[in-house]
Amino acid sequence: MSKKAKVDPRIKRTNKYLRDALVELLKEKDVTSITIQEITEKAELTRGTFYLHYQDKQDFLMQSMNEVLEELIEKVKPNQNNEDSSKVEENDESVSFLKLFEFIYDHADYFKVMLSDRGLPQFRSHMTEIVKKRVYGELISSIGEAEDGLDIPKDILISYITSAHIGVICSWLESDMKFSPAFMAEKLTSLTLLGPIRVAGLENKIKLPY
Repeated sequence: MSKKAKVDPRIKRTNKYLRDALVELLKEKDVTSITIQEITEKAELTRGTFYLHYQDKQDFLMQSMNEVLEELIEKVKPNQNNEDSSKVEENDESVSFLKLFEFIYDHADYFKVMLSDRGLPQFRSHMTEIVKKRVYGELISSIGEAEDGLDIPKDILISYITSAHIGVICSWLESDMKFSPAFMAEKLTSLTLLGPIRVAGLENKIKLPY
């Protein structure tokens, strides 16, 4: 199996300085009004250093977004080391969810601004699509490839879970993460496995239309 080429630590450090500078600027102004000069000054780097790594501001924004989301995927994706990939440990979902919330917590400033009106307009949709395909899609596929045993088409199930979870993450960030990552992972696991009506204890209080 081929391994990913290691990135020079100096390059990673430079990219982080620039990304952190962007986050700080996004707290003050819209992404469209931020200049490369402002980013490099905030990062205490030269424009020449910036252009060694990126073609322009748009290239920087897209690469930075992809780097963070790739880190997220590597952190939370289901364990692929099982000999029988069709078997998933009972706590795989909760472990993935815990890693998800821990990563968001550790990069809260970035996700707060990028998921806000000041961030990249396409960030939320891009994050949703990547998480849908490479986290929940793989997690559900690892439980069983055949859809015969499902009461709902797999693509609808994955879309529902992903959209709901991204919404929960946004709400959590907006509340300044008043609950711990462990608490959020536990509740998200219950909601995913049991459904919101059952978790909330509303089975006998809501009359379903069927």
